[in-house]
Amino acid sequence: MTKRAFLQSQKLMNAIRWTVPPKRLKLVMEGDEISAAEREADLRQLWRYTDDTPATPRANDSASSSRVDDKSTTIMDGPLAEEIIPDLPDIEPLPDTPLDFGERMKRTQTGDTLDQFIKELPQLLSLILSVEAPADIGSLCSCGQGSRSVQCHDCFKYETSCEDCFIQRHSNAPFHWPRVWQASGFFKKMDIACLCGNTYAIDLCSCPVNGKCRNASEPHGVTVVDSNGVHATRIRYCFCKGFPNYITQLMQARLFPGTVSVPRTIFTFRVLDEFQEHHLASKKAAYDYIGALRRLTDGVFTHKVPDPYSQFVLAARRFLTGLLVLWFLFCPACPEDGYNMENGWERTPGYLKHLNQEQLELDGNFHLQQLEKKNYSDPNDVSLETANGIGYFPDEEKYRDYQKAASDSSEKSTCSYLNVVNNQNKSKFKNMRITGVVNVVCSHSIIRSSVNLPKGEAHKFSDFALAHAHSHTRYHRHTSHLGVSDRMLSYDCNCQYHVKLQERFDSHFPELNAVIEQTRCSIPALHIEDHKDRCKYEFNSAYIPCSGHFYGENIEATWVESNQLGPATRQMNHGNRIGTITLNYTYWNWLKITRMHLSLLNAYKEARELFQDKRQSFLSLCVLYSTRIPDWMEIAQAAPRLPNGIVQGIYEHIESKVPSREQVYRQLCDERIIHEDSVNSGTELFLMHEGLCIQYVQERIRGRLMLNQTETVQKDIQAQRTKLGKRLTAFRDLQSILMPHTVDLVTALPTCEVENEVLYLPSDIPRTEHKEQGLVELAEMETKLREGELYDALHSVRAATKAYSITHVDKRDNSRGVKANTRSSLQLKRIEQERDCCIADFNRAREALIKLNYATGEDIRVMTVHDTFRWNTFQARKLGDSRRTDGQLFSFPMLPAPDTDLDVNTNDRSAEEEKERVSGTAGTQMPRRKRGPKKKQPTKSSRNEESKMQKEDGWIWSSKLTFGAHAISEDLEGYEEESDRIQWFRAKEDMERWREVCEKIQAEFRNCIRAFSRMNLEWAKKAELNEAPSGSIHTTWSPGHAAYARRQSETYAQLLDDCRNAYALCRFTPIPEDVLLQNGSKEPEDNGTCPIFADIIARIRAEVQVQDETAVAKQILRAAKTNAELMAP
Repeated sequence: MTKRAFLQSQKLMNAIRWTVPPKRLKLVMEGDEISAAEREADLRQLWRYTDDTPATPRANDSASSSRVDDKSTTIMDGPLAEEIIPDLPDIEPLPDTPLDFGERMKRTQTGDTLDQFIKELPQLLSLILSVEAPADIGSLCSCGQGSRSVQCHDCFKYETSCEDCFIQRHSNAPFHWPRVWQASGFFKKMDIACLCGNTYAIDLCSCPVNGKCRNASEPHGVTVVDSNGVHATRIRYCFCKGFPNYITQLMQARLFPGTVSVPRTIFTFRVLDEFQEHHLASKKAAYDYIGALRRLTDGVFTHKVPDPYSQFVLAARRFLTGLLVLWFLFCPACPEDGYNMENGWERTPGYLKHLNQEQLELDGNFHLQQLEKKNYSDPNDVSLETANGIGYFPDEEKYRDYQKAASDSSEKSTCSYLNVVNNQNKSKFKNMRITGVVNVVCSHSIIRSSVNLPKGEAHKFSDFALAHAHSHTRYHRHTSHLGVSDRMLSYDCNCQYHVKLQERFDSHFPELNAVIEQTRCSIPALHIEDHKDRCKYEFNSAYIPCSGHFYGENIEATWVESNQLGPATRQMNHGNRIGTITLNYTYWNWLKITRMHLSLLNAYKEARELFQDKRQSFLSLCVLYSTRIPDWMEIAQAAPRLPNGIVQGIYEHIESKVPSREQVYRQLCDERIIHEDSVNSGTELFLMHEGLCIQYVQERIRGRLMLNQTETVQKDIQAQRTKLGKRLTAFRDLQSILMPHTVDLVTALPTCEVENEVLYLPSDIPRTEHKEQGLVELAEMETKLREGELYDALHSVRAATKAYSITHVDKRDNSRGVKANTRSSLQLKRIEQERDCCIADFNRAREALIKLNYATGEDIRVMTVHDTFRWNTFQARKLGDSRRTDGQLFSFPMLPAPDTDLDVNTNDRSAEEEKERVSGTAGTQMPRRKRGPKKKQPTKSSRNEESKMQKEDGWIWSSKLTFGAHAISEDLEGYEEESDRIQWFRAKEDMERWREVCEKIQAEFRNCIRAFSRMNLEWAKKAELNEAPSGSIHTTWSPGHAAYARRQSETYAQLLDDCRNAYALCRFTPIPEDVLLQNGSKEPEDNGTCPIFADIIARIRAEVQVQDETAVAKQILRAAKTNAELMAP
């Protein structure tokens, strides 16, 4: 049944049960007739219920639950239910179009289906109630011995029988509920032990005679918990082979004991398995699950049903802990020497090291906490998952010793992002024994390790998590062996974390120093948005060679599931908490592994398309800048490189070249030194500069007036007014000498506060009077200073907006309580006031430049608060730049489309069709239902058009203004050259990163194929064993062990087939089978001559390089020919 059909049936069933009004029942029982209009109203009420309300009452609504269970009158209650039924078929169905629900714009499939069910509701209701009293009740049973009086609540189409026949038919299903017909005339649900005069007991004998044990023990009263409820029943142990081992007999019957001694509470394997799936999929707590089972047992007198919650929690932990060691926990796509890597991988050249690269992500989470419960915590509740050395959490004793030995010192923060993080409110960790966890995952979201944080995130805890992630692998090699060609580590505070990383590992984990030396650091693509500009150029994976667009944010996806555990694990004992989190980590990893082939297929299709776009854009730029590229390459070769491989200085503008007011002022001062009239000119320049500074202070005072006028704010405003008044007096004295015509204007000014006084600079005087008043030279000075002020204001607005964004997020996440919220709100208000003042500075400079005839209103746009909106902070790269390409201005459609081995031939199949072809089967190998035609998916062009209609960043985040308002600047030519160079280098890096992604995905496909082949082979070998392998946790061996091994082998065989099919869809370059499965099912010796994957990639790259150079050369010749024809007379 599909999810849609299930929800519809649930709505209809609940509509039948809960929505018939008690008043309507009363009218029917009293014999009153119901008009057609009233009957139609009843059905309309039913329509409204099924269309607008949830399928079931809320589980946590106690009032609703009690009303439904105990007090409401439903159509299924009462002895007159059979009398109600005959009247219902006469009710007319609803018309196709309801009259009083408003005009429906469009009929949906759900509405059409409900229409069909509405017409059948009376019949459905009749059929539901008819099974409450079968016609054969009281007749002779088929055995000829007793009367039919027992129905089975759980069997399909069970024929009513006598008690003896029921017991005989349920000898292998003793936990089905019998429904026994009562003398009062209804069925009552009972346990099987209540049959045969309340004397029946369940036999656990494995060698019964005629269905009975010859040497059975006395009946033991036990509570058995199954998936259909809680059974108070009796069992008998078998003495046929001597004194019984209770645990053995229970486990052989697929029953899990609640205690090791004589068990009184027992759980079926089925209920433990189902709880595991419910808990992992929906994060349902054991308390709620047991509560549901008790209500299934008796929905009215639930308080009389035994509560096995405490025993169930312990049994579930022990049962699931035993299963954890059987599950596959590691990523098959990540390279691991000796397991899924080819022989000879060490010969991979440096420029292809991403083919054998390990990518790890590190991050902390503060939802998986644990309260400090001094009087209620059980110190003896230890973890069963940390002792084997290969779990996600490290050994507790080793971790405690490390915390004592490692210091809490950290590097001084120099980044605005880290300042906000380090200054977060620590009061949220009050009364917490564990404040959270720090995890390490691979780039495929497979969790590698997890470490508890006793008091917030610190470098030493992250170090231990990283060391633990490297300490356990399938292949037991020494940790100093590198095992891969390269390593990448993404962490949101890597700009600080990496500084002494090597030093800390040399001190505490010297065996891993070679691994850390090989590690290159980056910052996740989303977190880097709030770092300072220097971090964005030094830790952006888009600039790191051989990183393959290492996004670094996959670890955030794991928190979505883990955060749902927080409310439950916060109250758990330590051992139970570790076990619950470990189980959920394993479940998450297994889901990722079983769908790894689809993840890689989808990622490759996207990467291949983006590589083609980026390659086309880059080749177009190569044609456009063909004469300048050799010089640019020399600059790149001479530039220094960072440890992670980034070339410095070629992806960013030189900030010092951007004109500012102070720079313009100093430059003009230098120029006036050599001027003949240097004294007067210098004084005039000072006057203009001082006027702009006074206007800046005036704006800040006006901004302070917008704040809450507390006593402190008022004193501050008064002090600023006093200082400004003295400064304004001096300005007026100098102005009266250099601008005598303004004296009358100043004298005529009305009395006002100093922040509102007009200065009468040249921009305040009509331009037509400048020559007459001798203000031409002063106007030129003001123009140049205003241009610098324009850039200063733009930069300040950007900085204030970023500060507001960071502070707002910190307030939302960390401010708790009235005091903290008030402090954060005041800080936000001050930042907002500064931003508004900077906007006013910009608009004031803009207006002055327009009045001075330096620009028009179209050249410089008015800035508003709306223009400060941003999806991402303006910086070296914006989030998503790797998926965008240049506009048509830099695109030449005549360039040939890529024709390489990276293309994927989908044969016009949609992605969903390809997924179905890869998957092959679903569920328990049942054939899939043929689906109807799919809706047409939007094309790439249509998606681009839709994206343009979405809200865009404000114009202040663009770089158009850096060329000047009028594009008149002494540095214009240098700016244009620098911009072209940056554009070309960024386009080149974008193309290379997506090429690396395509190549890395192919390598990961090959890793998966070898990994699944290896696992298939190893499990097949285990199935052939006759005894437990040495070093195994198993002390005995049975046919069941071999059967489990064969099942696991078949599982990996199916995963291998899925992976091969997905690999074939990508149409990679064919690789010989013996090369593809090196170190898998076949292990040829590497003598240095056996071809490796890197050789194939190198050949493909060489072929593509020849194609690119040929295409660019042809286009250059064509452009030259066109120019020559245009220049010809």
